[in-house]
Amino acid sequence: MNTVLAGIVIVFFGVQGLARLAAAREEQLAAAYHFGVSLGEYRKFSALLIAGSIGVAAGLAVPVLGVASAVGLIVLMVIAAGLRWLCQDGAWRIAVPLVVAALTAGYLTTAG
Repeated sequence: MNTVLAGIVIVFFGVQGLARLAAAREEQLAAAYHFGVSLGEYRKFSALLIAGSIGVAAGLAVPVLGVASAVGLIVLMVIAAGLRWLCQDGAWRIAVPLVVAALTAGYLTTAG
């Protein structure tokens, strides 16, 4: 079960981070503006998603890395939900990062 949850977390966050960084500059600027952050902050957040994904992957070999990465990803998702709430994005858009945080917490309970 740990490997399955790890795979889901790795793929989800890796794809999200890469998609955000690979997006056109105009799309990145629009997203950053929507959330009220700078373009640099938006890109750093996206890079943290990728780093967390890599950390969870490394956690399959060294569990403490997976635990630390999962905790970081959960914090990032709570921040994302908070930003969505502040931007008045609606219940569904607020719920998605919280559901992903719960899934990551599920991985966290089986790691280590």
